[in-house]
Amino acid sequence: MHTAEIIYLTGLALALIAVASLTYFVRIVTESMAPTLMVDDRILVVRKSVLARRCPARGQVVIFTAGADGRRMVKRVAATGGDSLLLDGNALTGNAPTDEAIDNETRMDVPPGRIFVLGDNRRVSRDSREYGCIGSRQVTGRALLVVWPPRRVRVVR
Repeated sequence: MHTAEIIYLTGLALALIAVASLTYFVRIVTESMAPTLMVDDRILVVRKSVLARRCPARGQVVIFTAGADGRRMVKRVAATGGDSLLLDGNALTGNAPTDEAIDNETRMDVPPGRIFVLGDNRRVSRDSREYGCIGSRQVTGRALLVVWPPRRVRVVR
């Protein structure tokens, strides 16, 4: 082997190690994020430690641990600490008025340091409507790319 090849392979190995330490993969196992993420999609997740203060933010698709078993869940951030919401069945209204909710609407204030998450497929998603707000510390990363299957490779928005 020539010196240039050794340097190239060493650089490639170091780059792969760096990427592996900053990211991880998650397989989607439910329909709760359809049509954004489909069952059996594999997504590349950027670790929260890499993102610092930018995660979680409203609109981001995040991965977090939930329940006593520490199960990984993938949901979209609908509101962050300090936001107010009006929930009416599957509908959500941000920046809710401070008046009391009427009829079947529920008013919710998201406490500081917590987030309110929803699945994109509201009809089947188990999310903050069921188990309440989650702590920002439970977030382990942010979805970046769908990497499998090849026909669905794209940036997660």
